[in-house]
Amino acid sequence: MRRVLLLASLLALALPAPFASADRRPGLPPATVPPPIVVTSTADRTAVAVGERVTVVYSARIPEGATLKLESLVSPARPDGQSATTGFVLDFEPVEAPVVRKAKGTGLDDVRQTVKLAAFVPGETRVPGPVFSYEGPDGTRAIVRPPEITLSVSSRLPAEQEPEKLAPKPERPVRVPARGPWFWGSIAAAILAVAGLVFWLVKRRKRKDAALEESSPPPPPPDVELESALVALAARAASLDGDARPFYTELTHATKRFLERHLGLPVLQWTTFETVRRLRESGTELPREIALPEILTGADRVKFGRAESTREEAALSVENARHLLAWGRVRMAAQAAAAKAAEKAAEKTAAKGTSR
Repeated sequence: MRRVLLLASLLALALPAPFASADRRPGLPPATVPPPIVVTSTADRTAVAVGERVTVVYSARIPEGATLKLESLVSPARPDGQSATTGFVLDFEPVEAPVVRKAKGTGLDDVRQTVKLAAFVPGETRVPGPVFSYEGPDGTRAIVRPPEITLSVSSRLPAEQEPEKLAPKPERPVRVPARGPWFWGSIAAAILAVAGLVFWLVKRRKRKDAALEESSPPPPPPDVELESALVALAARAASLDGDARPFYTELTHATKRFLERHLGLPVLQWTTFETVRRLRESGTELPREIALPEILTGADRVKFGRAESTREEAALSVENARHLLAWGRVRMAAQAAAAKAAEKAAEKTAAKGTSR
C-alpha cells in the first residue's frame, strides 16, 4: 500500500505546472485522505458574474509534525463545443503561502490554503479541488484532494443577444475640465510671488555692492601707489637672497599698473614685447634713461628663464623704476596744467559770450 501511495505522490510531483487543464485528464493522481485528516473547501460566494474574483479557502487538519504542500491547481474541463481559443475557464491568481495554526488540546495542526480565482464561462462551473502532497510524522505519504466547489456564473451581456451581434459602445469625447477663477488666481499669485522675490534679491544685491563701494576707500593716485611699492621693493632688494622671482614679479606688476592707470591703456595684459611696441605706436615712448625694456626683460629672465640676480641688480631695477616715476609725475603735472589752462580759456569764452 505504501508503494502505491509513493507512486501516486511521484506522479503528482511530475505534473508540468501548478495550473492543470482538467480534473479527469490522464495521469492526475487519485485522491486519498488518510485518517485522521479532514479536508474542507469554502468559497466566499458561489453566485458570481463573469470575471468576478472568488476566494476559496481549503482547510485541512493534520497531525502535528506532518506536512501538507500544494502541488498543483486543477482547472475544470471546457464545456462541450467550446473552442480552445475562447480563453481560460478559470483564471488563478498567484498563490500565497499556507497558514498553519496549532489546534490546542487536539494534537492536530490546522492548515489553510487560500486560492483566488475568477470564472469566465457563463453557467455552472465546477472548480475541482487542487492536489496536495501529504507526508505524515511516520513518513507516510499520500495525495490529498479537497472537495470541489460549484459556482453559478452569470453573463454580463444583455439577455438573448449574441456577443458577435452587439454594437460597440459609442466613443465619448475627451472632456477637459474648465479651469475656475481660483486656479488662475493661484497661478497669478505664484508668479507675482516669484517676481517679487527675484526683485527683492536683485535690490538687496545692489545695496550690498553700493555699501561695499562706499566703505572701500578710493585708490591712491598712480604716482603715490608706485612710490609706496618702490619703497617696499627697495627694502627687499637690500636683503635679497635665494629665489628672486617673487621680487621681480611684484616689480613688473607695479611698473605696468602705473603705466596702465596713467596712460589709460591695458598694459597689464601685454607682454614685454607688446608693451614696448604699443607704447611706441601710441606716441608715448619713454626716455632712454628710464630703461623700461631693460626692467621688463631682466625681470622676464629671472621669472621665466630662472636666471640668478644679485642685490645690486635688484637695486638697479628699482632705481630705473624711480626714473619712470619721475617721468610720470612730470607728465601728470603738465597734463594738469594744460587742463587748468583749458578750463580758464573756456571760462573766458563763456564770459565774453554772456557780456555780448
